[in-house]
Amino acid sequence: MGKSQAALEKEIAALEQQLKDARARIPKHTPPPTLMAEIDELEENLAELQAQLSPKTLEEQITDVEQRLKDARARIPKHTPPAALMAEIDELEEELEELKAKQ
Repeated sequence: MGKSQAALEKEIAALEQQLKDARARIPKHTPPPTLMAEIDELEENLAELQAQLSPKTLEEQITDVEQRLKDARARIPKHTPPAALMAEIDELEEELEELKAKQ
């Protein structure tokens, strides 16, 4: 049986706080790959919980992926981009293409 709406909202709020805290720890130069991986995992978990709370239309999914792609691109440091971040961007671009193909 799935989680109640109140339990999902509580878990989402906790994940949002963890994500905020993790993002605050990102240094200006050369972010540690482990921190970026932690942020990626928190973002994925948050997206999954939010999807459970309210399923999205195709247009909403496309908008969401476009925003996540924009956010990921904004996190690219000027020097030595982390491989995990570049892989995330590639995955988001592929996901966006697949969603747009469904239109």
